[in-house]
Amino acid sequence: MSAADSVRFGVLLGSHRDAGQSDTDVLQRSVALAKQADALGVDDVWITEHHFLDSVVAPSSMALAAYLLGATERITVGTAVTLLPLHSPVHTAEQAALLDQVSGGRFVLGVGRGQPLVEYEVIGGGVEHWRSGMPAALDQTLASFLGKVPGPEPLPLVPQPATPGGPPVYVAANSEDSVRLAAERGLPMLLYFDKDPGTKALMIEEYRRFAGDTTASGDHAFALYTYLTESADEARELMRERARAMFKGINRDRVLIPVPDNRPGGTEIEERVEEITDQLLAMHAVGDAETCVDRLVHNISVSGCHRVLCQVEPFGRTPAAAGVLDRLAREVFPAVRARLAGGSDAG
Repeated sequence: MSAADSVRFGVLLGSHRDAGQSDTDVLQRSVALAKQADALGVDDVWITEHHFLDSVVAPSSMALAAYLLGATERITVGTAVTLLPLHSPVHTAEQAALLDQVSGGRFVLGVGRGQPLVEYEVIGGGVEHWRSGMPAALDQTLASFLGKVPGPEPLPLVPQPATPGGPPVYVAANSEDSVRLAAERGLPMLLYFDKDPGTKALMIEEYRRFAGDTTASGDHAFALYTYLTESADEARELMRERARAMFKGINRDRVLIPVPDNRPGGTEIEERVEEITDQLLAMHAVGDAETCVDRLVHNISVSGCHRVLCQVEPFGRTPAAAGVLDRLAREVFPAVRARLAGGSDAG
């Protein structure tokens, strides 16, 4: 199957809150964007999970995914990700099987451990569970899909998944350990915003090595900032805002493990911000339509990942998301497919 035939375009809904927006504003926007993506023929919509953050309204990826599956007709809904060590893996499997059943196979379970933040004290099993709990939780989830619910006696999973073996499962991969975890269980990876296409390709090579199969391609996925802007200056300012946010350390006071504070100071901050801004602009699909097409084709062709999670909500400018999504679906995604059909583009 060619890249043009296998590529899937999805919308990643971060449920970000801009200044002055209420919980209701944020959630209504998320629901409206999912419905819009469904109507426009976008392949997937993905839901995040975060806890105790004023800037994000996303405490349950599974609950919002369930609602969106009921509110849409054809689009696949996935979690990116469900923070698996925070939850009972058997209960997660039950919920995923239920969504697989009632949606007719339109649900995808993305899992990861996230960051070692305060939710691991409040909801989960503490920082040690963050460090070591992911493999066992994943194995219990997968075993439950197969009817092997761990317990004092054989227990059935009710309901059984409609999809044989359970709905598709993606593993968020950001380190050698998580690449190995996905590879050894034969599950595709979900790669995030900080990885350039070359790094993604190297991670897939590493995945193949851990899997013991140098020909395995895998249906790997990646997330990308994907914004259409009116000018190059606007694109640069959007990515500059992202670069500045990286230095703010928004979650620094919530991390449960020691983190060296090596942030630069004074004029060095602005120098580093501009350096990161250049890197982000070179990597992400932010700019005019032609630039977005170029970046998407480059990321898909070089990385070898054919499932794209497009972050379409410009930080600080979320009301623009609906317009961005409309143009992506009508102008950019068809052009990317056409380019890929004409041959790979690694340039």
